[in-house]
Amino acid sequence: MDILTFIISLGIILIGCEFFTNGVEWAGKKFHLSEGAVGSVLAAVGTALPETVIPIIAIFFMSTGASEEIGVGSILGAPFMLATLALFVCGLSVLIFAKKRKRKTLKVCGQLMRRDLKFFLIAYSIAVVAAFLPADLHEVHLAIGCLLVPIYVVYVYYTMKTGETCADDEVDPLYICKLTDKVELRGGKVIDGLLDPVERKIDSVLRTKEPDTWEIILQIILSLGAIILGANIFVEQIELMSHSLGIQAIVLALLIVPIATELPEKFNSFLWIREGKDTFAIGNITGAMVFQSCIPVTIGILMTNWAIDLSDKGQMLQALSIFIAMLSAVILFFEARKDEIHVRGLMLGGALYAVFIGVVLFA
Repeated sequence: MDILTFIISLGIILIGCEFFTNGVEWAGKKFHLSEGAVGSVLAAVGTALPETVIPIIAIFFMSTGASEEIGVGSILGAPFMLATLALFVCGLSVLIFAKKRKRKTLKVCGQLMRRDLKFFLIAYSIAVVAAFLPADLHEVHLAIGCLLVPIYVVYVYYTMKTGETCADDEVDPLYICKLTDKVELRGGKVIDGLLDPVERKIDSVLRTKEPDTWEIILQIILSLGAIILGANIFVEQIELMSHSLGIQAIVLALLIVPIATELPEKFNSFLWIREGKDTFAIGNITGAMVFQSCIPVTIGILMTNWAIDLSDKGQMLQALSIFIAMLSAVILFFEARKDEIHVRGLMLGGALYAVFIGVVLFA
């Protein structure tokens, strides 16, 4: 493994996430979208692309004997990581920024969270049923696989239609405009970038910057490209490390790959918690859980031998990761009965992840 390449790839992911969160916030403001639409759909789908690309590459383009294991393990490992380590990062972020935020809880829309988690539990339960059905029931697997995409479409419809609009939220200037040092104002005036720092600060306080739609879209596309590029390089480096250490492919797929590919969600949520935008932060995770339980799982059911044999140690770990992901989601569902989530409910994800690591090492 090349340490320098590893660090550079991580930097690409983090910078891409910073630009992406800024871009989707402006998209929500520009198009008067709800908080749920921005956090649970736009941000969740965008940052879920790296972990969706990995199993597709493994299943369709890798010719090694372990390619299907890596593909299926990556698909199952993504919801597991989101429901454990990503929630733990949220809890840790709350503690880190407690002084700035002046509270040790997350203030969220509990209704949005519970809806996300309901769709996740329904879709993931269907996927689990398919995994324990006899492998020769091809028609049943086909029917289940074709059911999950419509579920996600219904979820997106309800999410886009409900929730408070984020059009009035305070948003930092679009980064791509800051880089070009040229921002369109609502009145049509242009700030040329030759202003001295004092004048620029006055302008930033007194004027409302409104970037063009094409600038917002361009920043989102470029940042997504950076996230996907960085995640792929990151995974390659981790794979090299795992092979040199002799780690089993299924363990790589369940633990190493999702840790790398879930970095965008973790870092996006970290940034939003820092800014006090808690609904965006948690919706980014729960929305990604719904996406991962529908779209990548559909690919797994239709294109692989989607079956779990508990007599096999590697597949037993897969089953355990499913159980832990669903347990964490159920706990979070009950925690979200109010519009305030305590840190203990989030930190539990870290404890469940530690339990799984212990089982992996023992197995």
